Amino acid sequence: MAARQRERIVKAFPEAIADGHEACIQIPGDLPDENDRHVIAAAIKSGASGIVTDNLKDFPDHVLRPFDIEVKSADSFIADTIDLPEGHRAAIAAIRSMRERLKRPEMSPEQLLLRMEQAELLASVNILKDHLDSL
Repeated sequence: MAARQRERIVKAFPEAIADGHEACIQIPGDLPDENDRHVIAAAIKSGASGIVTDNLKDFPDHVLRPFDIEVKSADSFIADTIDLPEGHRAAIAAIRSMRERLKRPEMSPEQLLLRMEQAELLASVNILKDHLDSL
């Protein structure tokens, strides 16, 4: 299942593959988890402007700032994406489409928001509550 999902992601976003990032591993600064250096190196190599993770504490601002990389939680990233003026309708339509594809079990818009709350996507849910009839 995970291999198939990875294959889909690579096919949809081939630019997300950051081979050769090992040369960037010499990142100055102390990290709370030294095993996260490869994540920062891959972000630098790919020219990413951000890292999306719920381990915010593992990516301190003083290490990322020199590379103009911002760290965001998944909730913050999703909420920001939904709230983009130029992408608002598209984001809500995409979430509706994802919900409609759920078959085991099927999920109402209300159930989807409840599930998102349980996953601590609170900022995203707050935005989506105003669009329940479109989900």
